[in-house]
Amino acid sequence: MIHQLVYYSRNTVPGGDRAMLTNMREILSVSQRNNARDAITGFLIFDTQWFVQILEGERGKVTETYNRIARDPRHASATILNVRDVPARLFPNWTMGGAMRTPDVQEIYLAHGFGGPIDPTRLKSEQVVALALDLQAFEESRRQGRRLAS
Repeated sequence: MIHQLVYYSRNTVPGGDRAMLTNMREILSVSQRNNARDAITGFLIFDTQWFVQILEGERGKVTETYNRIARDPRHASATILNVRDVPARLFPNWTMGGAMRTPDVQEIYLAHGFGGPIDPTRLKSEQVVALALDLQAFEESRRQGRRLAS
């Protein structure tokens, strides 16, 4: 069994849009290295207001990762939506996949009923997982398209 934790937190990454993107790339890069080391997989959905994330792996490592995130000053009010054991990883190829809400993925958000901003305080973990799976599929198909075009 794989331990899965779904949480949200308020995004307190400093700077305007460009600075935030630079900071987010740095966060994802460090997270990918740490998660590869700890055998953590998952998916991060973020915008200028919120982080919503799924973490998967061995129970102790997932808990340790979440606790580190909850102490990080770039996150405020970290709140766990759900913790459960699942039979297999949903994001096995992602040491940390990430998706910022952009016009490219707006249709996916709309298909999940998110016409306006995401309010994670009103979400169920199943909604987060379903959205993340569709965003993952979109990103994988886009990457595959780039490889075929090369």
